Amino acid sequence: MKRLLLIGLASALAVSAQAQLASDNAANYGGSWSNGDDPGTGFLPWAITNNNNGVTIFAGTFVGDSTAGAGNINTSGVSLGLYANPAAAAVNASRAFDVSLSSGSTFTFEMALNFDNGNKGFDLFAGSQGQVFNFNVGGGASVGSANATLTPGAGAGYNYGGSDAVLDVTISILSATQFSYDISRTSSQGFQGTLFSGTVSGLTENITGFGFYVAGTDSGLDQNNLYVNNLSVVPEPSSLGLLALGVILMRLSKRREQRATLHC
Repeated sequence: MKRLLLIGLASALAVSAQAQLASDNAANYGGSWSNGDDPGTGFLPWAITNNNNGVTIFAGTFVGDSTAGAGNINTSGVSLGLYANPAAAAVNASRAFDVSLSSGSTFTFEMALNFDNGNKGFDLFAGSQGQVFNFNVGGGASVGSANATLTPGAGAGYNYGGSDAVLDVTISILSATQFSYDISRTSSQGFQGTLFSGTVSGLTENITGFGFYVAGTDSGLDQNNLYVNNLSVVPEPSSLGLLALGVILMRLSKRREQRATLHC
């Protein structure tokens, strides 16, 4: 029985280590990305707004190849993209989690971008507290948030090392009032380290959602777009342990039922 329990635990942990609370990528969208879309799991529908008029202002969202304008974050050849040009143009794509992020959970996603004219980046939201974090690329890169610590990395100026940037973003919930962030960069020149990392404290509510945006780029060149993909939320380790225990108990119960049937 002990051996069975250990084998079951190892197997269940291997499965539960891959468990996700939320997951989505561009391959789920069927070629277009629009307001109200709700693919993947663990998220509410997208809320997408723009001021596009198709004549003097061009702004919107699409599904396309990120390597057309930046680095490769594609899934099945595509990523989610945002564009907005010229100066007055703006597009925002925000989404809430089905369940707000709890202590120990980690939210990750990828961004790909090239030229740093205009403004493009992402926000995090915490219920009625509103925006609690911003990362922006516009003439360089910066982070902004109340009660934030900031550790600039080697590539904090953004222009460091190749224009085909892929940014890996990790948001880790440390407690009910604090989270950490790490934004690192890779390009055709290889991994170039962390742009920014630190912590944000003083939350009064859990993280409930996020948003991406582009505003006022010079033109409609692919290199001015922002691409995003591969969104994921994984649970805290204790949740993985509970899931593993549940799998083990289910297996043991099934074995008992099978044995009882054989003895009847």
